[in-house]
Amino acid sequence: MDRQIHYSGLTAPAQGVSMRGTLAPGDCLRVRALPLGELQAGDVVAFRRGGRVWAHRVVALQDGHGWTQGDGNWRRDAEPLAPEEFIGRVEEADGPLGRRPVVGGARGLRRARARHVVAFVRWGVLSVAAPFYRVLRASRIVSCLWRPEVQVAQFAATGGIQTKFIHRGQTIACWQRQTRVWTCQAPYDLILFPPTS
Repeated sequence: MDRQIHYSGLTAPAQGVSMRGTLAPGDCLRVRALPLGELQAGDVVAFRRGGRVWAHRVVALQDGHGWTQGDGNWRRDAEPLAPEEFIGRVEEADGPLGRRPVVGGARGLRRARARHVVAFVRWGVLSVAAPFYRVLRASRIVSCLWRPEVQVAQFAATGGIQTKFIHRGQTIACWQRQTRVWTCQAPYDLILFPPTS
């Protein structure tokens, strides 16, 4: 997860999704400088590598080196954390989810591993369900059984007429007539289909 972090307690917005679940894009991170030797496995650290600043979790400490990994990544970072790269420990995030401490140590490591397990199970379930979902969508049988109240609104946009499909105040599908571009959120793609004209 790419981070633009200033020193001395100043923070700047975070970018990227490699720390998904712990840090969100737009979070401002508070980093505390401390000796590398005080780190514990599970701490989230800021470090400089390749001309960028990163924030990842220390997943292992071996032979005086810290191995890091983003909470949203499947693999460890390729290189161990070098002392000259280390900036400090990320202690707090402030952003769309509010101000909150960044949990480190053994508790933080357990949370990160639990997120990986949940993500792996979710990926497995979705992989198994995907072919059935495609068959269900192609059959159009769900549109006979589920008929939510969907409002249709047309707008004049710069690219031509745009049609929006709205359910409970949320846009669930869009149709660009001139470009014939159709976008639809799941599971509404089981009941809504692009117009034929």
